[in-house]
Amino acid sequence: MQRLQGKVAIVTGASRGIGVGIARMFADEGAAVTLAARTQDRLESLASEIVGKGGNAIAVPTDVSCSEDLRRMVEATIERFGALDILVNNAAIASFSRHLDADDLEAEYDRLMDTNVKSVIMGTHWALPHLIARGGGSVINISSVHGIASGDHMSAYAASKGALIAGTRAMAVELGRHRIRVNCISPGSIWLDDRPNWLERRFGPELAAEFRERFPGWPDRQRELQQPLPIAGSAQDVAACAVFLASDEGRFCTGANFVVDGGMTAVLADPSFLYPGAAEVLQTRAEMRVWFEEARRRREGQQESA
Repeated sequence: MQRLQGKVAIVTGASRGIGVGIARMFADEGAAVTLAARTQDRLESLASEIVGKGGNAIAVPTDVSCSEDLRRMVEATIERFGALDILVNNAAIASFSRHLDADDLEAEYDRLMDTNVKSVIMGTHWALPHLIARGGGSVINISSVHGIASGDHMSAYAASKGALIAGTRAMAVELGRHRIRVNCISPGSIWLDDRPNWLERRFGPELAAEFRERFPGWPDRQRELQQPLPIAGSAQDVAACAVFLASDEGRFCTGANFVVDGGMTAVLADPSFLYPGAAEVLQTRAEMRVWFEEARRRREGQQESA
């Protein structure tokens, strides 16, 4: 039996990665799905795929940092499907190279908070009347292990993800009276279908080749050394947790943070107590951070001179 049969869901950030995994699994479980993200062609391709398999989905181009876009996203869902039961606030941006002394830190912080935090609050705000009208529902916020424990160059990103975990608890308290459950999922190291080309997308082919020559096998080798389970997490692992929380199986779960990380956050602050390769991880990550910051500057210089 399909666990989400008759349910209507919105999934933000549904153009790639975890969002695609959640949208596909929701559709497989019988939900009608609104796919929301900025990249229209990717959304339409996924919607066509779902419909072609007998599912029900629409693509709604959305900039989640814009409250008006979020309102239109919810309205499009109601217009097409007539109801809303599940909201997955997955859309986010990451920043892994800004130090506290970076000149552009304030702008980066504002960008991260608008996309990673404000979008969740405002998306839920616009969805709330429709969830109440259904007699309850499920809101699922996708955070990160960086909201629990993080690194020395990720202050803005970690702040946004930590805020999401805390906000989830407060939302659960406020919305419980309406039988609306609010939970959080914090993924760890997740292998995504589109990750093989992430270096090229971020830095271009020349710098991507330079990185692979300097750091062969990284950052994927890090997974073998920094978590108890030496396997790759997938978008499907996160999606399976989301289906549980969206379905009646999770009816008594609210205000919780479900960590899907292969045990990464269970490791002591100094992982060398557990893993002989920890010294290699720490040293290589430090060198990679320096390279990423320099590569970002070089890439920006290339774009300005183009």
